[in-house]
Amino acid sequence: MRNINMTLCAMALAAVSTTGFAASKGEVRFTGELIAETCTITTGYETQTVPLPKVSVQTLNAANIEAGSKGFDLKVENCPSAITKVGAHFEAVGSTGVNSVTNNLTNNYTPSGANDKKANNVEIRLYNADAATQLKLGDTGAMFDVSSTGTATMRYYGGYYSTGVTTLGKVAATAKYTLAYP
Repeated sequence: MRNINMTLCAMALAAVSTTGFAASKGEVRFTGELIAETCTITTGYETQTVPLPKVSVQTLNAANIEAGSKGFDLKVENCPSAITKVGAHFEAVGSTGVNSVTNNLTNNYTPSGANDKKANNVEIRLYNADAATQLKLGDTGAMFDVSSTGTATMRYYGGYYSTGVTTLGKVAATAKYTLAYP
């Protein structure tokens, strides 16, 4: 009788631990497609610097404030006729730093001297073509039509985003992008 009770207890424990174990595991599957056709980034647009306006720390005096946005264009050419739309996929991997909570670029400015300061509690937020919707790193921005001549201009925006009371100083961040197609 004692052996039967021990066996039943062992089976009950196995069932409970298996159920708990199964509920704590999951799976993420990735799918995609690589294509032969591609557009070419127009010379002069491969690497750009977007100078944001100088903004007062009084403007960014608390968390979750957005200010100083500025548009930038990414231009492509030599698009094959099979490609009718193109967009930029802003990479989370390879960029200068990403805040996983806000999905913004972190400030990676490196001061070069005693009087040179890095601003604190400020990040760079990307915006989609409407200049209002956040474009999270790791997402593809709005798609733009490719003209009959095989060119397209994609417009996105970047601006300051405060994570708290900001301090005086400079801001720098880099986002890498890849051309993407619907």
